[in-house]
Amino acid sequence: MSNPPKVYWASPNEVFALQNTAKNMVTNNLVKTRLILDKILDNIKSGDKVAVKVHVGEAHNLHYLRPDYVREVVTAIKAKGGNPTLIETTGLGNSIETIGICEDYTICVGHRKTAPDHDKIAHLHGYSESVVGAPLKIIDGEKGYDGKLVPINGIQLKDISVAAGLFEFDKMVVISHFKGHPQAGFGGALKQLGIGCVSKRSKHRAHFSDSYVVNVFTCHTSKCTQQCVKACPVNAIQIRGEHAVIDESLCAGCNACVRKCPVDKAIQVPNFAEPHPFVERFIDNAAGVLKFGPDKIRYITFAFDVTLLCDCIPNAGVPVIPDLGIFGSADPVAIDKACVDAETKAPGLPRMTKNGEWTQPIPAGIEKFQAMLKIVNPSWQFEAATRDNLGTVNYDLIKID
Repeated sequence: MSNPPKVYWASPNEVFALQNTAKNMVTNNLVKTRLILDKILDNIKSGDKVAVKVHVGEAHNLHYLRPDYVREVVTAIKAKGGNPTLIETTGLGNSIETIGICEDYTICVGHRKTAPDHDKIAHLHGYSESVVGAPLKIIDGEKGYDGKLVPINGIQLKDISVAAGLFEFDKMVVISHFKGHPQAGFGGALKQLGIGCVSKRSKHRAHFSDSYVVNVFTCHTSKCTQQCVKACPVNAIQIRGEHAVIDESLCAGCNACVRKCPVDKAIQVPNFAEPHPFVERFIDNAAGVLKFGPDKIRYITFAFDVTLLCDCIPNAGVPVIPDLGIFGSADPVAIDKACVDAETKAPGLPRMTKNGEWTQPIPAGIEKFQAMLKIVNPSWQFEAATRDNLGTVNYDLIKID
């Protein structure tokens, strides 16, 4: 029987430095990041082109991972002779939306839906070469449709559209910000693989219960000039007879056809997937991404600013537990399980209600995300990942001092 994978962990404790001594410097979380990297970057060789998977955070989100930590990863890869490039994929959809907050104030969300807009937010949040030491590449193309179809034998899916640009690299380091998620229960390494490394086609298939469908009783060629056909960026819509037909195998779920169609309810918009099916589908996505080569990938997760919601939205909320530290591993399932175990053992933090009163924090020993969101269950990710043979929930936790 093989030994369980190692998960390296550095605590979040920092000592206030009255003097600039080596002992005090070791307590700095940036130094701890390098100590974790020294343990896990054993697979990188001189000349390797290394993809560094990041999530730059949505506009107006203040809890995304600080680029300081990413710079440490980039520096460590360069020290081994690797050539690092930050990689990202576009967000689901293809337009920026304006939301009114009050009478005279609006915000724009959805800045990551195209490569140019995503790049602007990345630079705003410090994810630029001048800050982190490596360029950023959007690996699923300008609008998120560039994918390589990878066959799998998943729980729900049989093929995955992996972001095409991933296969230009020799190795990958996945950087995750551990936090909650309203559908997945939590976001970590597995979600970075299963949502962060696929094209829009597979993002859509994970997030929605079905594909877009034409209502043949409402749609009729006499009512329009086939705007939907012209709007579809992946040529998934054709006119057959007197109405349009959407090819489910090609649809990327971008919603362009709905926005351009002049006929009300001619195209039926699918509902969001329920949390459990969503989890199984993005874990299937992760199985497709791992066809890149499991041994080529290493994982480092920062469990700081652990909010209830994810970095994809402007209002992720305040942290719900104290900082947990930094985790590193070669197994995506083990590192996520170590984070959830640490989150469960940690005490909750009080939160202020709308009335300005502090809530009673959730005690240690209770898994916080499910306790607060009810409809999610973090264990679903581990059950699905085990069925897809992505890794193991058993691990040896090794503390790095």
